[in-house]
Amino acid sequence: MKLRQKSYLWTVLLVAAVLFVSMLCLVIPNIRMTIGSVESRALGEEKALALSVDGLFEKTPAEERRKYARGFAIYDSGGATFALGSGGDTWVATEPVPPKTETGKVCWVTQNGRTVLTISDVLSDGVWLRYGLDTTEVVNRLRWQAIGSAILCTVLTGGIAVALYVMQERINRPVERLAHELRTPLTVIHGYGELLERAKLTPEQQHKAAQYIVTESERLGEISQKLLTLADTRKNVFRPERLSLPELAAHLKRTYPTLETEIGWDALTADRALMLSLLGNLIGNAVKASPPDSPVLMKAVPGKIEIIDEGSGMTEERLRYVNDPSHAKNPDIRSGLGVPLCHEIAALHGATLTYSSKAGEGTTATVTFTTL
Repeated sequence: MKLRQKSYLWTVLLVAAVLFVSMLCLVIPNIRMTIGSVESRALGEEKALALSVDGLFEKTPAEERRKYARGFAIYDSGGATFALGSGGDTWVATEPVPPKTETGKVCWVTQNGRTVLTISDVLSDGVWLRYGLDTTEVVNRLRWQAIGSAILCTVLTGGIAVALYVMQERINRPVERLAHELRTPLTVIHGYGELLERAKLTPEQQHKAAQYIVTESERLGEISQKLLTLADTRKNVFRPERLSLPELAAHLKRTYPTLETEIGWDALTADRALMLSLLGNLIGNAVKASPPDSPVLMKAVPGKIEIIDEGSGMTEERLRYVNDPSHAKNPDIRSGLGVPLCHEIAALHGATLTYSSKAGEGTTATVTFTTL
């Protein structure tokens, strides 16, 4: 995994952690407050009921308490139920009967698919009271609140992850393109530099080698600026001019000695640095795909430039990718930045780039200028 991919992954995980922790800090106090409110209500109602029972039974003979206890059967308080009795004898109970729990504690139990808050209490003379409050609606509301918060955090994390990915691609893409495009001019500069250092050249040869170095250095600076700002349409990086195709072909032939040319088109209007980058990529890929010292042909007729090699050709999957890099289903097919960049530069010039290839018969890359 590349460093930028690791950085992206850790950033997304950190954002997710911050969002979920922040959401928990908001949701948990609300849940606690709601639970505390429900428990306070239950304790208050149970205490009031217990005082009423104690007050009624205080002056009532034990043998008559069952009869008087029936008067509490009409008790109804917003979902609350109770049971009253002595020992193992239940005197009166509303439906549903609250479950028996540990005396003196507030308990949350599940009863017949409902969530019940129940309080068991012992009154005077061994009389017991069980109070129950149906809290199913409250618990469901809190559950959905927690689920909704988790979904919201997940959606926010996904949105931020997409935004970070787009931003990272926007930042890294020009840099990767630049690194890709620097190789050819740097190779030329390095080669002529070594030639000047080690070989015995005539003054004319020295001047020509130095001129190549200066030309490639200027191209290096120009293509660097253009590629770093190519995706930013607010900046004027596209500067078309009238270019001589024979001169462009001669320039490319100095970099690729096996290049052969058939130029039947005098000039076209294009950005010099970007057009050299486009043709250089196409020729470089053709040279790599061809046997050693095998010629690569650059053929130009009005409105069309073709780069033809005699390599082994491409598979159907690879051919689909080079004709439309954005729809490659197999990520292993995505090798390098040259092909997508060539499509973008061609589109910037109002042109289309298409490849045709057959196994064992080589490949032809065609740039068709549709706006001429």
